[in-house]
Amino acid sequence: MKQKLAILGGDPAMPEGIERARWPRYSQAELDELCRVLREEQLGGCDAPQIAALEQEWAQRMDIPYCCAVGAGSDALHMALWAANVGPGDEVLVPAYTFLSGALTVLHQGAVPVFVDVHPDSCNMDPARIERHITSRTKAILPVHLSGLPADMDEINAIARQHHLAVIEDAAHAPGATYKGRFVGSLGDAAAFSINAMKNLPAGEAGIFATRHRHFLERVDGLWLRVRFHKPREEQKYPLATLGHNYRCSVVSAALARGQLARIDQLNGERQSLCERLTRQIEDLPGVIPPRVPPDRSHAYHLYRVRFDPRAAGLDLQPSEFRAKVVAALGAEGVLCRSWMNWTIPSLPLFTRPEEFEATHPWRRPWPADRVYDPRDYPEATRVVEETSLVMEAPTAASRQIIDFMAEGFRKVFSQIQEVAKLQLPEELLDGGAANLDEIRRWLGAALPVQPT
Repeated sequence: MKQKLAILGGDPAMPEGIERARWPRYSQAELDELCRVLREEQLGGCDAPQIAALEQEWAQRMDIPYCCAVGAGSDALHMALWAANVGPGDEVLVPAYTFLSGALTVLHQGAVPVFVDVHPDSCNMDPARIERHITSRTKAILPVHLSGLPADMDEINAIARQHHLAVIEDAAHAPGATYKGRFVGSLGDAAAFSINAMKNLPAGEAGIFATRHRHFLERVDGLWLRVRFHKPREEQKYPLATLGHNYRCSVVSAALARGQLARIDQLNGERQSLCERLTRQIEDLPGVIPPRVPPDRSHAYHLYRVRFDPRAAGLDLQPSEFRAKVVAALGAEGVLCRSWMNWTIPSLPLFTRPEEFEATHPWRRPWPADRVYDPRDYPEATRVVEETSLVMEAPTAASRQIIDFMAEGFRKVFSQIQEVAKLQLPEELLDGGAANLDEIRRWLGAALPVQPT
């Protein structure tokens, strides 16, 4: 006998009152070391021992010769663009679906973001679509290892070599992920990592700029206010040739990052084990497509993204409507799902209506007037927006038991998918953002159970 769906008044698959997720996970030794640093060590300045040690250890661990600890992943991206000599009027190829930082840091350089559609399986930049966007102004390619899954770097690097372009990896989601036996961040000319509190290597708020080129490192020395460790002490001066930025990393973040870096294989292994356990239990459900990981790379699982396909479920529904109804039903079962970046980057008003920004901000678009950003040019990125959601607690579940409860929630919902399809949802739920039963109750005015039509 089928259990009644929670959104229709049944008991949720996820029992209430149990520990569900834990992140960040700091060991007692890491917390003790942080307290020692706070009591005994220099807490400011880019020559602080913790920062110097983090840079050296990151370089050794990730096999990247030169690393700088900075304030955020966006700082590192800006430094990488500067190091690659990207400037006004240059074009940089960016995925049409990702976080905002890539496109915005390109704009900070006075350069022009040119968007490339994504691959339907990986949601990463599709190499097959790159060359059609290369022009005489193209200066760099900025692939993103979205959610922690490495992009197709061999193909991207081959195109870059053919056209003499720099490759800058956005590895914000992927510290410790590997591609054909090499760590991401070591695969291009430069890389940017984010290690804020939400990432798979959480260190408060910080980032890492990394490069394999000495001249890239020397170029960014003129960009930000820091001591030049690789130069003799008598030559260490504040940069006066450019308007620099204070991109320095905090000592607290450096101390936390060092402890997490030492355990990165263990921490990523736990995330992989949890997410792969969920994948095994839901991958055969018609209408559910969990992350696909090619055998030549490892997934860091910063995010666990699921695609919902109404056709595979035997339903004639718009993908966005199907996603919204499934997410609402899963949320009632206690399986927390959310959309992430529920838009493509070229659909944002900054690109579709730049005149509004120019009228209200001290900013002028760096692209020519005849360039038009049309969101319809990126159908696969649009499909990601309409069809996918994140299973929020999968990478950080407190135990395997929580994963099993999640899987039971999926099985329960998809075993009654015809009833789910009949749900009538208000506009507030149609963006697929319902996260839990409390939110659903609030949006529906505490009108549960919802009766199907």
